[in-house]
Amino acid sequence: MRLSIPGFDLRLTAESGQCFRMLPEGENRWGVIASGQKLTIADLGEGVFDFSCSQVAFDALWRGYFDLERDYEGICALVTPEDGYLHEAVSFAKGLRILKQEPFETLISFIISQRKTVGAIRHCVKMLCEAYGERIEEGAYAFPTPRALAEASMDGLLACALGYRARYIQATARMVLEGRPALRELDTLDDQELEAALLPLPGVGVKVASCVMLFAYQRLDAFPVDVWIQRVMASEFPGGFPFERFSGVSGIFQQHLFCYARAQSRSQLVK
Repeated sequence: MRLSIPGFDLRLTAESGQCFRMLPEGENRWGVIASGQKLTIADLGEGVFDFSCSQVAFDALWRGYFDLERDYEGICALVTPEDGYLHEAVSFAKGLRILKQEPFETLISFIISQRKTVGAIRHCVKMLCEAYGERIEEGAYAFPTPRALAEASMDGLLACALGYRARYIQATARMVLEGRPALRELDTLDDQELEAALLPLPGVGVKVASCVMLFAYQRLDAFPVDVWIQRVMASEFPGGFPFERFSGVSGIFQQHLFCYARAQSRSQLVK
């Protein structure tokens, strides 16, 4: 199925660090696994994309997953050249979308993410899915269910290169399995209540909770602060980020800043 999506940067979104199972499958082609389904997307250029699914499947899952109904152009227009570094970041990452991911996968993935690079996180998630997820097709596995991880042996989890995070993952899976909390019912909570519901889970601090809020529940005021954002805040926003001005979309700009900071770092390394 071909679809025109002006202003959508597939590569940038895939490499933005918010999802760990959206991987290249050749030139201008990406594969993504979500909610037990495998999708291949080809970027044909000029804003045209080919999706390996029917229109019905696209509308049921992928349209919302890629957040295609939101006016990102209008949101980016809130930032002006007078905003300096933020304007540079938004200009660089203008085609980014905030993915709406499955809550349990997002939760476990960001528990894994602590003190790991994006590449290392992808490797751990891949091993975890191959060990405990259901096979979708050759080489593609669904993310493990809470029961699968709750009942996994500690040795089996450690074999997925999780290190100290293995015990957090097992304990969190057990709590989710028991409905403490019921992740799919948290959408009704306000942002403060949602964060409070996530923080008691083992391995979840403010940063991980913010990532889950932004990337699973699309709470667009969530503003995860990792090492990249810490550096940006210290150097570019010593007086603090203007959250009040960008109320309701601050999390989108956090991702612009994150992508731009990483790209600048890579560029400096090349030099």
